[in-house]
Amino acid sequence: MNILIISLDKTLIGQDYSGDVLERHLEYSKKAGHLDIIVFSKKGFQKKEISKQLSIYPTNSRIKLNYIFDALKIARRIIARKKIDLVVTQEPFITALTGWRIKKTFKIPLLVHFHGDFWGNRYWLKEKWYNFILLLLSKFLVKKADGIRVVSSGIKNKLIKNGISENKVRVIPTPVDLDKFICKSDNRKGNVVINVGRNDPSKDFKTLLKAIELVKQQKNIVFHQIGAGFDIGKVSQKELIDYYCQSDIYVSSSCHESFGKVLVEAMAAGLALVATATTGSQEIIQDKINGFLVPIGDKKTLAEKIIYLIENPDIAKQMGKAGKKIVEEKFSQKENISKIINFWQDLVNK
Repeated sequence: MNILIISLDKTLIGQDYSGDVLERHLEYSKKAGHLDIIVFSKKGFQKKEISKQLSIYPTNSRIKLNYIFDALKIARRIIARKKIDLVVTQEPFITALTGWRIKKTFKIPLLVHFHGDFWGNRYWLKEKWYNFILLLLSKFLVKKADGIRVVSSGIKNKLIKNGISENKVRVIPTPVDLDKFICKSDNRKGNVVINVGRNDPSKDFKTLLKAIELVKQQKNIVFHQIGAGFDIGKVSQKELIDYYCQSDIYVSSSCHESFGKVLVEAMAAGLALVATATTGSQEIIQDKINGFLVPIGDKKTLAEKIIYLIENPDIAKQMGKAGKKIVEEKFSQKENISKIINFWQDLVNK
């Protein structure tokens, strides 16, 4: 298969190597045949031939308004050289609009990804004034798609409630290389709490910091926030794994999440979880088994559950063990990559 992907992820063109996105797409390309990825970007990036099966094209746009037009020009050049079997877009908005134009012009099947919790989400709608426009755009584009990949069953249920055919939608979580996050040694002290995430309104750091302050009033804890810039900035994946392995409790205060890759990583590292009950965390956390789910925006309950786990280290360890078992059963990287490739093949052969 020849797959054309339209992406927003500048990791693929070398702007940020802290994650595993490039590695993951290399695995896709090995199993699919060939991936051409067009990445929306401003000027200053070079086309990359990562391997014989993976080519990456930055749009090098003068302004963001040119992203779609520049991506379409690159897509036309690619399609002129080879037969493209499927177009895949990272989200149901601007990349999906580009994908739909390609589908319409060249009669190529279109797969749209939902990596975020957008529909029926009042928190997301409030974040930016134009999100309502994006919501309407997504509802138009999703109907034009041949397939929709979502990362949690909660997102699938929302789409079905809005009239999208169940046959179009598949739930396939983001593949995570769990072996990387297995801790080789146990350096845990029982009082180290960690959060990982970029500085984004969806993370609700206001609630998180208030909850941590409440915990500190009663307990001597070490708290690390990685990625947002107000504690520890971006780190390499190796450094991130070290932080996981030195921590005891992972806390998430998000007001909305579609999945929660960091929760899966923390579980693989054996941490107990305390998280707000977003669509994504409900997919991952079994309440009182591998962690606790608390109401969104509830700093008091968030703090109470952290304190409970600090005061009951045996229960925290038990939850950590349960979490490792759950991720092995539900979030295998190999299995989820195979599901993604199978979905592509089904759409190509439809």
